[in-house]
Amino acid sequence: MNSENAIDRVRRELLGVIDHARADLDRIEILTAALSAFSKPVPDYEPAFQHMHNLALSQHEIS
Repeated sequence: MNSENAIDRVRRELLGVIDHARADLDRIEILTAALSAFSKPVPDYEPAFQHMHNLALSQHEIS
């Protein structure tokens, strides 16, 4: 019975290590995606203001 307890303990430890490895792989994937996105230059930005038809509204009209 003692060897069964040892086997169960090792099995639980192994499952814990695998769970941590999965979490680390998820973090690696997220950080790799972030590094890829941040390594590219920022695209040029030119506001189009197509969604604002009338820019001459007063503060009272806006709120």
